[in-house]
Amino acid sequence: MKPKYSLIFLFLLLINPQGLTAEIRIRLFYPNLINSVMINCPAGSYSLVSPGYDDKSIKDGDNIFIRVYQDALWMREKNGEWSQVQDVLFAPMAERSSLRFKPDLPVLHSREYLGKIKASLSHGNIELINIIDLEQYIMGVVMSEAGPSVPDGFYKVQAIICRTYAIKNLEKHLSEGYNLCDDVHCQAYNGMHHWNENIEIAVEVTEGLIITDSDSVPVIAAFHSNSGGETQGSEKVWLTPMPYLKAVLDPFSIGQPNEKWEVVISAAEWFDYLKNNGFTIGKKPDYRRFESTQQHRAKYYQVGEKKLECRKIREDWNLKSAFFSVVFKDDSFHLKGKGYGHGVGLSQEGAINMARKGYHYTEILNFYYYNIHIIDYRLLKDPISFLQNHEDLNE
Repeated sequence: MKPKYSLIFLFLLLINPQGLTAEIRIRLFYPNLINSVMINCPAGSYSLVSPGYDDKSIKDGDNIFIRVYQDALWMREKNGEWSQVQDVLFAPMAERSSLRFKPDLPVLHSREYLGKIKASLSHGNIELINIIDLEQYIMGVVMSEAGPSVPDGFYKVQAIICRTYAIKNLEKHLSEGYNLCDDVHCQAYNGMHHWNENIEIAVEVTEGLIITDSDSVPVIAAFHSNSGGETQGSEKVWLTPMPYLKAVLDPFSIGQPNEKWEVVISAAEWFDYLKNNGFTIGKKPDYRRFESTQQHRAKYYQVGEKKLECRKIREDWNLKSAFFSVVFKDDSFHLKGKGYGHGVGLSQEGAINMARKGYHYTEILNFYYYNIHIIDYRLLKDPISFLQNHEDLNE
């Protein structure tokens, strides 16, 4: 266990002296191993700072190129000259300056970022770290998680959920030199090039707000796409019961795009699958005996005394959820499902529907999470309580 002193130091390091903003370090293009990258400055200007390297700058329209060659980091400047560098820090010199990164090996889509970017050599590859204001980072995450065209109220909901996750998981990659990565392993973060004004306003309105339990500890703000009309408690999926993650009847998810789905499996395939999981089929099986109905969420698919976790069936058949009924029809078994995702916590489509109906973002959060508080993390008396690392439980 890490000493508490390191946690206190991390808190003091991240929060500025006025306690109004925080910086967070995000590993970019995770988990790709990048060998070369093109960098363009589409707006503003940046200084280039590197040990033993004369400080230079790039401005709007300039391009530079960084690659790994013979276990060293090389940078081709805008004048075409190559320089070997230990690492490079790109620091913005003007407000709203941005950098666009386009990996060439491997070939990946370009992304645009605000804040500082540090490029360094790590295990023979280029490591890119975005050192950015927490609230600007949340804007990028909300865009990645919520998309460009949802009600403003839902942007506020998603901002609070994403901020809660970030604060709760500040130490997730600390041993590697950064806080979070930009992959769904942490939270999806694709930079700032698709932001819109509504997202910026939503993040500003909810600045600093996170969800805590009754003991003022940030919650695991689990969410999924659609509940199918009924969420489930955390103990049904992760064994550990969380007092704020309880089952909720969710009429707001009904009628939304991912409420229902269906997968058709031939009787032969279904029986082969069941036999491989210990079920006895018989020479002349009664097909109706293998039907199953989930009026409410169940943990198991059961035939006689034999049962199989619905979650395992979901994983094995790549189903949208574990909330499904099994119906025999036309020599096939039809898995008629509800919802999309693990079903714990907030249903995104349900929350979007609530926002469209005019519910306040606090009402939406209190509908899906039980007995919670929505508070500014900067007002917590004990920083230790929310700097604890937890496993990612989001879809």
